[in-house]
Amino acid sequence: MYTVDDDIINQVEDDDIIEKKSWNNGTGLIVKIIIIILCVIVLIWLIKELNSNSGKKVDGATHDANVLKVRLAAEEYFFLKNKKDVYSVANIKELKSYGLVDDVVDSNGKVCDGTNSKTTLTKEDNNYKMTISLDCSTNDKDEVFYYHLSTLACQNCNGKTIMNGQTVVVDNNEVKEENGEEVIDNGNSDIPDDTIEQSEYSCVAWSDWQENRVVDSILEERSKTLVQGVKHGTLSTRVEYGEWSDYTTTPLYKDANTEVESKVETVNNWSETKTAYELDTSNPNIKVVDTTVENYGGVYTCPNGYSLSGNTCVSGTLYGNLTYSEYNSGRYNVTNGLCNGVRNIKNSNGKYEITYLNCSYYTTTSPSYSSSTRTLYTYQELTSSEVTYYRSRTVKVISTSSDDVYTTEKYEEKDLPAGYVKVPGTEETFYSYKLTSCEK
Repeated sequence: MYTVDDDIINQVEDDDIIEKKSWNNGTGLIVKIIIIILCVIVLIWLIKELNSNSGKKVDGATHDANVLKVRLAAEEYFFLKNKKDVYSVANIKELKSYGLVDDVVDSNGKVCDGTNSKTTLTKEDNNYKMTISLDCSTNDKDEVFYYHLSTLACQNCNGKTIMNGQTVVVDNNEVKEENGEEVIDNGNSDIPDDTIEQSEYSCVAWSDWQENRVVDSILEERSKTLVQGVKHGTLSTRVEYGEWSDYTTTPLYKDANTEVESKVETVNNWSETKTAYELDTSNPNIKVVDTTVENYGGVYTCPNGYSLSGNTCVSGTLYGNLTYSEYNSGRYNVTNGLCNGVRNIKNSNGKYEITYLNCSYYTTTSPSYSSSTRTLYTYQELTSSEVTYYRSRTVKVISTSSDDVYTTEKYEEKDLPAGYVKVPGTEETFYSYKLTSCEK
C-alpha cells in the first residue's frame, strides 16, 4: 500500500544517493591529482640517478688492478710490518706514508679518495679477514680476502700475494712463485680450510700475543709485560698573601710563612757640630751653625830708647860689677838705679866690707799693647750613605686534593699515561713467536 510517508522516505533516499555521488566524485579527483604528483617526483628522481651514474661505470680490469695494488700494500703493512691486531684499519693515505703504494686512479682517470679508501683487517676464529673499500668516482664494490691465522697464506687470492716474505702468484687456488714453480696447494675452497696442514708460526711475521710460553729451539721469542696503572686525585694549591708592612731599617728574614722585600736608598745626613777657625763657607756641603770673634796674638811695644823686659819697658845702662871703692868715689854715682852688694869679705884688719857691687842705671815705663781678632766657626758637614729598608707580608699556602682514584687498562709500564704508576701485583706477561728460519 503506497502512502505519502513512502514518498517522503524515497525522496530522502534519493537525496542521500545524489550527495554521496557528488562527494565520491570530488574525492576521486583529489586522489588522482596526488597520484600524478607522486609519479612526477619518482620520474624526476630516476632521471637524476641515471644522470649521476652515467659517468660511474666500473672498468673490471682497472678495478682488479687497483684492488691488487692496495691488497699487496696492505699485506706488507699488516703482516710484514706487523701492524695487525684484533681489528686494524689502514687507509691509502697511511699506506702512502710508508711508501707502500702510490695514488689509486680509477677508470675515469680520477684519483680515489686517500682517506675514505681503506683496508680493514679483522681477526676471526681461524683466519684474518681483509676488506678493501675503494672510494672512487666509479662504483667500486668492496673486496674480501682471507688469510690463514698462523701462516698468513691467502686463501682466496687470484694474482700476486705476499707469503713468507716473498711475492708469489695464486692461480686456480694454487700458490706458485712468479717463475711458475708450485709452492703451496691451498685446496679447492676459496674460504680457509682448517684441515690444511700449515706451520703454526711464520718465519716473517710475529705471531699474536699469547699467555702461554713455548720453548722450542726453532722459535724466536719476544715478550711484553702489561701492568695496570693508578693515580689519585690531583693535588691543587693556592697562595694567599697578607698586607705589606711598613718599611723599616731593621733586617727582616724570609721563611716558609713570610715573604720579604727590600730596597736600597741613598740618605743625606748632617754630622755632629764641629769647630774651626778656617772654613770654606761657600761649600754647599758645609752648614755654619754659629760664629765667635776672638782677640789673639797681642804684642807689647816700648818707646824708643826702651827695651821690653817682661811686661816693662826699661831704659839705662848696666854697669856690671863695681868695687866698693869705685862706688864710693862717686864716679858711678847712681841716682836712678840700683847697686846690689854681692858679698862681704873680711879685709886685712878683720873687718867685713863689700868687695863688689852689681849696679845698673835705668828708667822704666809701661809698654803699649796691641792685638788682632779671629773668628771661631761652629758648623756641620753633609754626608751621604746607602740605607737598606725592609718590609714583609705573610704567605699562606692552601692545598686541596681529590680523593678520587683512577685506574687504567693494562699497558706496558713505559707506556702508562702521564701521572699513573704501576699497581703492584697486576703484572701479566705475553709472548709472541716466529720461526728462526723458513727452512725449518
